[in-house]
Amino acid sequence: LINHGEYFQVCEHPNGEIMGYVMGKAEGENEYWHGHVTAVTVAPTYRRLHLAARMMHALEEISEL
Repeated sequence: LINHGEYFQVCEHPNGEIMGYVMGKAEGENEYWHGHVTAVTVAPTYRRLHLAARMMHALEEISEL
């Protein structure tokens, strides 16, 4: 998290409950640069709401900067 904090995204319910998270990092240089997904998790109560897809999209957007 210290080196790749921008690659950690949390989805939080308005009541404060953590709905899910995605964690990744960037590796390599130049043409070998790529993103890596370390974990993607959605709490059972919040599955089938497309949260994982949304968090993965956010991670992809961040990794392309």
